[in-house]
Amino acid sequence: MSVLITNSYRDLNASLHSDDDKYGAGGHKNAHLIAEFLRSCGAESLLDYGCGKGTLKPALKQLLPDVDVREYDPAVPGKSGRPETAQVTTCLDVMEHIEPDCLDAVLDDIKSLTTLAVFMTISTVPAEKQLADGRNAHLIVENHAWWRQRLDKRFSLAHEEITDGGFLFVGQPAHE
Repeated sequence: MSVLITNSYRDLNASLHSDDDKYGAGGHKNAHLIAEFLRSCGAESLLDYGCGKGTLKPALKQLLPDVDVREYDPAVPGKSGRPETAQVTTCLDVMEHIEPDCLDAVLDDIKSLTTLAVFMTISTVPAEKQLADGRNAHLIVENHAWWRQRLDKRFSLAHEEITDGGFLFVGQPAHE
């Protein structure tokens, strides 16, 4: 398997997670939208890829108690183990944090772990937070077209919403 995250970057993210209560704590904001999506496609399992503090899981379980929610984040102790495949994979404000040299491996990994659909929100603007090494927390700041080139290699677009600072992408794993 290709490298999904370097050890040094994992350490930087682990520090942000432990030092900043708000870092990686926004997943719950999308719970209603994701619950509606899961209902519409009849999905019973979800992988929150890059789950951070894990705020999506309890919010989603309140709305859909029977959904099997799995969490994965390589920089969070207890959530860094290899995740199981799920019908739907969410990746909420994560892609822009991926190391550029690891992006293809991460996208391939997400595709391999997803049987039905991906639900991604991606920021296209710099973050307000900085890493301890001085870099912006958003390592990849690219426009919608740049991201779509990479996503379209792996996923078939089902739905998309573009905003000033990013976009929502819903797609199905592309068959080769």
